Amino acid sequence: MQNQSMTGPQGRDHPRRSLIVTVASVVSVLAAVTVPVVALANGSRTSGSASHGGTAGIASSSKPTFAVLQTDGSISYFVDQGDGAVAEGKKLGANVKVYNENNSASTTISDIQQAIANGVKGLIVVAPTEQLGPRMVKLANAAKVPIIALDNGFAGANGKQVPYVGISGAQFGHNSGALMMRVYKNSKWPAASTYMLLVTNPSLQTIQQRTNGERATAIKEGFPKGHIINEPTSDNVTQQAYSATGPIKVSHPQASYWLVTGGNDDVAFGAAKALVAGGVPASHIDAVGLGGDLACTIWAKGAASVGFRASNYIYPNGVGAAAVNEMYQHVVKHKPFKANVDVAPVVLTQKNLHKVDKSCK
Repeated sequence: MQNQSMTGPQGRDHPRRSLIVTVASVVSVLAAVTVPVVALANGSRTSGSASHGGTAGIASSSKPTFAVLQTDGSISYFVDQGDGAVAEGKKLGANVKVYNENNSASTTISDIQQAIANGVKGLIVVAPTEQLGPRMVKLANAAKVPIIALDNGFAGANGKQVPYVGISGAQFGHNSGALMMRVYKNSKWPAASTYMLLVTNPSLQTIQQRTNGERATAIKEGFPKGHIINEPTSDNVTQQAYSATGPIKVSHPQASYWLVTGGNDDVAFGAAKALVAGGVPASHIDAVGLGGDLACTIWAKGAASVGFRASNYIYPNGVGAAAVNEMYQHVVKHKPFKANVDVAPVVLTQKNLHKVDKSCK
C-alpha cells in the first residue's frame, strides 16, 4: 500500500491488476467495514491536474464528479488504484478525475482548490503527509465538499480522523512480520549473526503502523530487539532504500544473515538488492514486502534472486473502487460515511503468484 503505499525503476509500468476476489466477497468486505470526512493515499497516473481516464471536465449536469488525489503516480500500485476508481465511477454513473501530486504538499493543496473551484462533489485524497490534514480538511469544510482518506489517514485541526479507505496498517504489519519470521525459523539461522533491517517512514502514520506491527511480531516470536535496525526513508521508494542500506551493511560486519521488511514491496526489495550488491548471498536474506505490486517483476523469469520470499498482496483496483463507492453512497444515496473501510490482504508467494495476480505473465 500503500502500500500502499509504496518504488523504484523496477516497479514502474506494471500491467493493470485483474480482480482476484468474487463480487460477493467485495460486497462482503464493504459491508463489514466502517468510514466520516474521508482521505486517500499516495499516487496517480497523470501529472499536475490532468485528468485520468479521459474525463472531459469536472462539472457535469447529470452526474457527480469526484476528485482522486494520489501522491505518486509513478508507482504501479497507484496507477492500478486510479484505474479501479475510474472504472467504479463509470459503473455507478459518476465522473472520476485522478490527479498526480508528485509527493508535493503544495501541489496537493493547489489541486484541491482547483477541484473545488471546478465543482467536484467529493474529494478522495492520498495524503503525501498527515501533517497536511488540517489544511485539506479546512478547505473541504469551507466549500462544504466531503473529503475522505485513501491509504494514508489524516485528521483535521481538531484531531478528528477523516473517514479512511485502505488497509489496516497494523494488521498488514503483523501479517508481514509473521511471514518473515516463518521463513527465518525454517531456515534455522544462528541468532547471534542474524539481523533485521526495518525500512520505515516517520512522516506517514500508515507506514509506522505497518513497521511497528512487523517489529512487534518479530519480537513476540523471539527475535532479539537489539538486532533490529531502523532504516528511515522519506518517500518509500526502491532507490532510497537501496542507497540507505549500503552503509548499514558495512557498519554491521558481524551480520551474516538478514531479515528485511518495511512499509511496502519497494523498500523491502531495494534493501535486499543492496545487501546482495554488498556481497550477501541471496540465500542469507529473508525479505518480505507489503502490497505485492513488485512481485511480478522481482520473481520474473531470469530475474536475479535477492532473497525476496513473500508479500501481502493488496488489490489496488479494489481499493480505488471501494473509495469511489463510499463517496458515491454518501453523496448520491445520502448514507453516512463509515469510519474505516479496510481491505483484506492476500498472502503472495512465488508459488501462487500467477494464481493471485492474474495479470502477471
